[in-house]
Amino acid sequence: MKKTLLYLTLSTCTLLPAYAAIPDGGWSVTPKNGSTVDKITEITVSKTNEHYMDPYINRSVKINGEAISVTQKVTNNGGTVVMTLASPVEKSGTYEIVVPSRMFTYGYSMWGDEEDNPEMSWTVTVDNPDQPIGPVIPDIEVTADPESGSTVKLLESVTVKFGGAASATVAADASVSASVTSLGAPVDVAVSFSAAADPDAVTVTFSPAVASSGEYTLTLPEGLFDLTADGGGEAFASPEVKLNYTVKAPPAVGEKFVVDNIRYIVLSRELMTAAVTWPDNEDDYASLTTVPTSVTLDGETFAVTEIGSLAFSEVRGISSFKVPEGITAIGDAAFWSSSLESIEIPPSVTAIGESAFEECKSLKEFTLPATVTSVGSDMFYGCASLESVTLPEGLAAIPDNFLAGCVILKEVTIPSTVREFGEFSLSECSTLTTTNIPEGTTKLGRFAFAKCPLLTRLDVPETVTEMGHGVFYETGLTEASLPENITVIPDGTFQCCTDLEEFVVGPNVTEIETQAFYWCFKLKKIVFGEKVATLGTELFKGDDAIAEVICLGAEPATGAEFPQAVYDNATLTVPEGAAEAYRNAPGWKEFKNIHTVSSIDVAAVADGVQLSVEGDMLGIVADTDVTVTDVSGRVLYCGRTGAVALSRGSVYLVTAGGKTIKFRH
Repeated sequence: MKKTLLYLTLSTCTLLPAYAAIPDGGWSVTPKNGSTVDKITEITVSKTNEHYMDPYINRSVKINGEAISVTQKVTNNGGTVVMTLASPVEKSGTYEIVVPSRMFTYGYSMWGDEEDNPEMSWTVTVDNPDQPIGPVIPDIEVTADPESGSTVKLLESVTVKFGGAASATVAADASVSASVTSLGAPVDVAVSFSAAADPDAVTVTFSPAVASSGEYTLTLPEGLFDLTADGGGEAFASPEVKLNYTVKAPPAVGEKFVVDNIRYIVLSRELMTAAVTWPDNEDDYASLTTVPTSVTLDGETFAVTEIGSLAFSEVRGISSFKVPEGITAIGDAAFWSSSLESIEIPPSVTAIGESAFEECKSLKEFTLPATVTSVGSDMFYGCASLESVTLPEGLAAIPDNFLAGCVILKEVTIPSTVREFGEFSLSECSTLTTTNIPEGTTKLGRFAFAKCPLLTRLDVPETVTEMGHGVFYETGLTEASLPENITVIPDGTFQCCTDLEEFVVGPNVTEIETQAFYWCFKLKKIVFGEKVATLGTELFKGDDAIAEVICLGAEPATGAEFPQAVYDNATLTVPEGAAEAYRNAPGWKEFKNIHTVSSIDVAAVADGVQLSVEGDMLGIVADTDVTVTDVSGRVLYCGRTGAVALSRGSVYLVTAGGKTIKFRH
């Protein structure tokens, strides 16, 4: 019979390594190595002549193998770190204390980086009269399966064997219970006991099983079990047993893991899929030219199906990259601001997120496979070297800022399936000369083609019903028209289109908003449809070159305002009988030259067609399509409401409703 101390009791189930002692270099600890104290509530680490220490947060120390979280603070002018234990050590016994590396940094100076503290360990004895060592018991060797100190995927049960005892049973009158802690804090898990295969062993079962990664300690208090010795005799109480385990659970959805220096994030446990995600250090990815199609971690294999959000963002050194077959998506900002020059995308990819290649200033060309039907906003924003882009049929929309700022992009063909252009979608493409708006498009977002100074022509199909502000702001359009179903020309639509020379406002337009033709310096002629009722402010500011204004409406629109040079020099033509109304209307009466249009006989053409000639202009108002050609067959006009410039002595053909008339001007 002899007294068995706790750390001796567990010597076979928790193998404590022979740690190095306190390192040289002025390091010291409290309580000191080999000292005896009544309890351990805090640990201090000091370094001689040190004036800077910076603790990390969420760290833990180990005492007899049990991880216990600590809070840290710096004292003594920065040269001492005090660590307060979340769970004080009060039971008498001898304890191995380990302060791991990276608890805090020290040695900061303006000439170099700080260093992490070294690992240090020492032994302290607790002699607490209120917490004695325990009763004298036979020499019992405690082992456990799994062994204490093991790393497991799941902690469901532990079998504890009391070697040297004949039997072990749960004490009938035990006033104590087992507990599970993590870093000194209780874990909400129930513990139950059952007989094991060996009579001297007990199986401990956890409900629910401990499945979250972390460090855990199972404490079986003194007296929890009744033990009997070999050869008979009275039962005696079991000693306290502490078993330490590290649970490294398979990664759950959203958890990250690293294999071969590539970091992944779990997408689905059911499908066993993962995405490549951003590294700790961008340099880790600098030499990659592709990524694996599958990755194995602790015996589990995940299919890699995505290049995740920000995965290669700001990676320098990456040049040519091949996305492997099997990847289905490229996430938001996946290659944002990287040094990527070219990329090959397989048909397995169906979606690419917003800003995926934003600010890739070395990317020169790009081809989207036909399988991609979803693309995000800002996808190529600021790709200053992008020369060509191939977009697939099936794409339904060009998102916001999609190609904005691609300053050397000269041409892009928009798929016929596109129905919407987002805000700024092709803006600031300063060398773009050719693109298209497909038939069937319904929406042009705000500033969609703004600041494309070399874009001289862009036909807007009749299917467009919605337009944002400034769609053609500062483009190089020399001619333009809008669909007949447009009722409002929005703010700044043609603002700063300095090469636009004339414009015919559609027959259904009722309002032209602020600055729609602001600073169109070459604008010479404007024709207002008969329904125009409201004109916005600064509509024609700077447009001194306007020489001809034609109004087809009998009622003057409100809000009219033209430059003084236009009032002085331009001709205002209005319908017959409306001259007096215009001569009295604000913004119109200032014109010095106001003329009216006289009707001509068009009975031989078709009903519902009104032609009028004023000066050298043929005015057309009709409820059917009217075509005007010269005698050579050249089409001069096709539409329902507009005006055609005539030459003196020339012959013209007017066709409408299947009938044609010929007249000489």
